Amino acid sequence: MSFKHIVWDWNGTLLNDAEACTKSINLILEKRNLKTITVEDYRAQIQFPVIKMYEDSGFDFSAESFDDLSEEYIENYLNLFDDIALHEDALDVLQGFKKQGLKQHIVSASGIDILRRQVELYNLNEFFTHILGQENNRGDSKVHLAHELLKYIDCNPKDVLFIGDTPHDYEVASKAGFDCRLVSNGHSSKERLEETGALVYSNLNELYKDIGF
Repeated sequence: MSFKHIVWDWNGTLLNDAEACTKSINLILEKRNLKTITVEDYRAQIQFPVIKMYEDSGFDFSAESFDDLSEEYIENYLNLFDDIALHEDALDVLQGFKKQGLKQHIVSASGIDILRRQVELYNLNEFFTHILGQENNRGDSKVHLAHELLKYIDCNPKDVLFIGDTPHDYEVASKAGFDCRLVSNGHSSKERLEETGALVYSNLNELYKDIGF
C-alpha cells in the first residue's frame, strides 16, 4: 500500500509516557482523597475529551474548574519530564519513513507549547513538516486538527496514514478520511484498539515492517 504522508499521534505513540500520565493523574487523585489508578486502569479508561475520564473517576466539576485541574495535571507531568523517553523503535521508524520520501506530521491532543518543547527536546524537528497541537492543556478532541492538516497538505485523504495508540486516533483518522494503524504499547489496551476494527500492532517496528516498504 502506498502513502504520501504519515500523520503521527505524539503521546503514547512516539513518546512512551503512559506511566508518567498515570502518575500525574494519581497525584491529583491523592490530593482529593480519590482512588488512585494503575497504568492498566489508565489504558482501559483514557478517552477524549479527557474530561470524561475525570468525571468517571469521581471529580465534581461543579465544585472546581476543569481548566484549573488541567493546569495542575500539566504541572505534575512537566515535573516528570526526566522520566519520559521515546519508544525505543520510534527514531528508527521516523528515519525509515523519511528515507522513503514520505512527509511526516504530528496531530496531537497535547498543548502546542509543550508539544513543540518535547519535539525539540528529542531533536525531532527535522522529521516533521507540520506539527499541530491544541491551544490549551485540556486534552480535548483533535478531530479539527486533522481537518486543518488536510488543508495544509492539500492531498487525497487516501494518501495519508494516521498512526496512533487510542480509539480516539481511529476516530480522528476516520473522520478525516485517512487510513489508520494503531500500536498497543501506548495509552490504550490492545483489546480496546481491536474493537475499532483498525490494524493493531505490538509496536512501531512491527507496524513499519508490515507496511512493506
